[in-house]
Amino acid sequence: MSDRCQTPAGVVVFALIVLSAGLGATTLLPADLGELSRDARAIIRGEVVALDPAWTADHRAIETLVTLRGEANLKGGLGPTVQFRIPGGRLGRFQSIMIGAPQFAVGQRVIVFLGARGPGVPYVLGLSQGVFRLVSNGAGWLVTPPGVVAAGHEGPVVRGDRSRRPMALADFERQVRLLASAGAVR
Repeated sequence: MSDRCQTPAGVVVFALIVLSAGLGATTLLPADLGELSRDARAIIRGEVVALDPAWTADHRAIETLVTLRGEANLKGGLGPTVQFRIPGGRLGRFQSIMIGAPQFAVGQRVIVFLGARGPGVPYVLGLSQGVFRLVSNGAGWLVTPPGVVAAGHEGPVVRGDRSRRPMALADFERQVRLLASAGAVR
């Protein structure tokens, strides 16, 4: 009788091991503006004009192809209209979500830091870390930082921290161009 009791437990343990082998986790290392600027193949300010979700090739997840009408190239040049992929999206009654992936809306103005592997469609560096949103304050545009704490940050996140405050668009673009050019010199 004891042999029969151990066999089902052994099968359950084996099944859990086999099933957990297929699970994946996303590890997101915080990146600061300097790292994003240096590592980006292109940095583009523009307006989101289309979101086109589609199944991945293996039909196990959904990706969204984001179309951005470029207003300014802060680094690199991918043309007046840029497309890049983000994980996740909604197709009919199906929705795919990846924690840390950016979300976009048509009409939204953003600055994106894009990477690329070979001739494929670009992707956003650092997931949500590579997306800075623009908001109007009535007198001009402000760049809002992503909701991820920068690398090297120690201690608690402090409300009202100056490094987390929106920055004037011209100041932000000047800083990004400076950081991107410093990375090109190395």
